[in-house]
Amino acid sequence: MKKTISMLAVLLLTIGIVSAVTTVDTTWSGSGNLDTHFVSGNDAHSDFWTGGSVIWGNYKATDVDDNPHSYGVDTTYSSVDAGISGGGFLKFQNQRDDSKVSAYGNAGQNSYSYISTLDGTAEMAWYSWTNYAEMANCEYGTGKPKTTSGKNFEASGSNYHMYHTLTDADGDGAYFEGYGSGSAMVKLQGEKSGGTSSYFNMGSLPICGDGCAWNNNYATYSGTGSGDFEVHGWADNGLTVGCPTCGNGFTIPGDGSDNSATYDLHVGYSGTWSNSNFGVAGN
Repeated sequence: MKKTISMLAVLLLTIGIVSAVTTVDTTWSGSGNLDTHFVSGNDAHSDFWTGGSVIWGNYKATDVDDNPHSYGVDTTYSSVDAGISGGGFLKFQNQRDDSKVSAYGNAGQNSYSYISTLDGTAEMAWYSWTNYAEMANCEYGTGKPKTTSGKNFEASGSNYHMYHTLTDADGDGAYFEGYGSGSAMVKLQGEKSGGTSSYFNMGSLPICGDGCAWNNNYATYSGTGSGDFEVHGWADNGLTVGCPTCGNGFTIPGDGSDNSATYDLHVGYSGTWSNSNFGVAGN
């Protein structure tokens, strides 16, 4: 089984490999650029990039090499808890590359996050795992990474930008984007994509399991200053926005044709503005 990792401008680096399990645990603090790539055989891969005047953080990835139920797909975990100061960027991507197709459909689920700031600070705290059935980005619970403010994404400065997207095996998905001058924070407690049918869930619906906690107010945005916040979703069969069963959300039907259900939110604000439940799910 092939695992690869490449790193540049790392001031403190720790890599541990134990038995058949492959684990990468990288910590850095200083300035410059860091480029990390982890490949878990043909099952999943994870990529992280950062650069800036001051950078710090921790990246972990593990190929469990467990082959549950002899399905031929190992479980893979990856996480990042990182920040920048004085300007810079953070990018983190995870992709599920293999599946027990006969039972759980195709692989190809992707999670991608990006934050930048021209002259301020930014932090990203994200955890993801994949297995034979699905991708799950479970941010709730003890030991999961959090930013200084207890969120998953935060940024400040005269020109900040944050973006996160989740797509399923069919290319359906959703993303949020925030940009402006001032500060903004996002809490996104859980995501899933995969399973017995192709679907994605970016923080919508109160469903529990596998360490994820989904509920009302589990996908929140707050911003101060002058900013814009956008949420977009697209799917063939339908979308759910927010949490209808919590009394805070609605559904959008689709007819099965390509991207027949769409959702677009764009808010521009000056002052302080927040959204308590922006999650989107669909299939």
